Formats: sequence, structure tokens, C-alpha cells
Amino acid sequence: MQKGRSVMPDPFQDVSAAGDEMIGQIIDALEDRADDPAMTEIIERYFADLDWPDGGTLLEIGCGTGPVARAAARYRPRTRVIGTDPAEELIADARSRGRDIPNLRFDVCDGAQQPVNAASVDKVILHTVLSHVTHPQAILAEAFRVLRSGGQVVVCDADFSRLSLALCPDDPMEACAIGFSRNFVTDPWLAGRLRPLLTEAGFETEIFRSETRLDLEGHGGPVWTKFATGRLVTDGIIGQPLADALVAECQRRIDAGTLYGFNPFVTVIARRP
Repeated sequence: MQKGRSVMPDPFQDVSAAGDEMIGQIIDALEDRADDPAMTEIIERYFADLDWPDGGTLLEIGCGTGPVARAAARYRPRTRVIGTDPAEELIADARSRGRDIPNLRFDVCDGAQQPVNAASVDKVILHTVLSHVTHPQAILAEAFRVLRSGGQVVVCDADFSRLSLALCPDDPMEACAIGFSRNFVTDPWLAGRLRPLLTEAGFETEIFRSETRLDLEGHGGPVWTKFATGRLVTDGIIGQPLADALVAECQRRIDAGTLYGFNPFVTVIARRP
């Protein structure tokens, strides 16, 4: 086998095909990110910016294990919240975690084929979804279809093109940030194209802001490092001892208080005319 950069797709495109070990790692990563105070602040900020009706329906497309849907259901207990994802394994986990929330349900479905009628939803959330799909236009078209006139869509995604773990120009940890963006993200440059994509889909943008998810305590860096080094080992680029050393270095920085993970986010809120 020729050694070189992997041609395997972003596993977040098709989680069910990623294998049991990777699925478990993805579940852990999604829930760990949900516990990150920086991520919580980003989510709470866009919740506060939405025009919430009394009751109504919110749909989260690509909900994963459901942390954002759970938060929305608790934030607005009179709102019916539906979370969907194509991965049966993630929805099973989401249902388990959200089983005690009465206004919340989860369904398995393709992102471009939602189980709701046209013009029947008040809010749609796409949280770190579009950077992991090959055709974001199809997801946005479906969001437009299901929203009522005047309904809002939230698109919140990372600008993975600027993901960094570096403390200096030659920092070997930066290879982990680059490797994660290259192998575990479908479109690292998506954030810069969100406004025209939403306009082309028929939406009118109301809020566009950049935010920074800084990882100083290990809510992102260990995941980026473990995933990236694992792929490099699989590809035969590095050996397991170097991968272990990079993972250990990430932990050393956490313990020493020197970890600096830089992960810019963009949040867009747009309305269906």
C-alpha cells in the first residue's frame, strides 16, 4: 500500500459507516464539546437573539447526540423541539440522554429530507453541520422548505481553516490542528461562504458575527490531537510512539496551563421572507 495522505472522507459525513470505535469517540467528542463553557456561551447567545413564539416548533437538523436540542427544549419548555440526524447510533444516544424532557423528540432521517411538512416550523438550527456535508445547499433548501414565512434559521459553524494549537511557528502540535481540519472536516472554509449560501437559498440575513471558542482547559485540543494522530498512524505517516507523544504533550499543556486551542466560530441568523 502506498503511504500518503488518507483519501478517506470526513467520518462525520457518515457516522454509521465509521465503525464502533470511531462512533464511540464521536459521541464522547460531541458531549465533551457541549460541556465546554465557551461553546455553551455561543449557543446561549443565539438562543437569546431568536424571536421565540409562544409555543411553536424548533427543528435541529444534524443534531448528533442532541446537546443543542436538549438545551433548546429546556430553554423554551412550551416549544416542541425535534432533533434529527442520519446516524441511528447518534439518535439512540440522543434519545437516551433526552428521555426525561417531555417537549423533545429525536428522529433518524437524511438532512435534506426532514419528517415535517412544508411551512410547519418556526425555527431551524444547523449547529456545526454544514462544514461536514458535501452539498450544504441541499440542507439550506430543506430548512427553507420547512420554515414558516417569517421563521428563522440559525447556522453556527466553526471556521476550521483557522483552527490552531500552535504556541510558536514550529510547534509540532500545529500538525494535529491541520490534520484534524484536513481529515475530519469536509469544508474547512465554509464559514466565509455562509452569507451568499443563505442568500442563494432565499433567506435574509439578520445577524452575522464571529466568535472565538478558546480551548485552554482541554475541551477541544485532546479530540483534535487524538483524531489527527490516529489518522496519521493509519496512513503510515507516523508511528504509534509519536502519536502517543503528541497526545501526551497535549495533556502536559493542559496540566501546565499552557494549552492554547484557537477555534473561531461564525453564527448567522437569517429569516425566511
